[in-house]
Amino acid sequence: MSTPERLEAILQNVAERFADVEVLKTAVRREGRAYALSVIIDREGGVDTALCERITRFIDQGVEAEKFDAALGPYTIEVGSAGLDRPLLAPAHYRRFIGLDARIITSLRVHNRVEFTGKIEAADEDKVTLADRYAGSVDVPYAAIKRANLVYDIAGDLKRHKT
Repeated sequence: MSTPERLEAILQNVAERFADVEVLKTAVRREGRAYALSVIIDREGGVDTALCERITRFIDQGVEAEKFDAALGPYTIEVGSAGLDRPLLAPAHYRRFIGLDARIITSLRVHNRVEFTGKIEAADEDKVTLADRYAGSVDVPYAAIKRANLVYDIAGDLKRHKT
């Protein structure tokens, strides 16, 4: 197994070790002579710096335990939250966030458009139904989605915290 593959395997262990954490994306890339290991995570109730630090230590211990030869060289570890505009990458993500606003960019035209923004109405294994502000209720096949994320609703968030 190559060095990048071994590093990627360490990153994949985060999901097994931290059961309450959802790993959305992992990446191993070269930056000059160093490797950059990155993990984007989410958790019910949010992600804090203490969690990011625990995961960083776990990854660092995994790299040290692998006993890479000197060819590994320096490396950095980046652990971050999915953020307020969390990406939607799988059907389960759309189902989890039914009722919230999302923005979807497609690689193919759907109803003669490539950009949709509105509430997620439904989601099955093949498509998501979005109540788009301009197009109304639209079924968008996952196969056509290039990029999708939640749209942060500051007004709704402020109302929730006021009560």
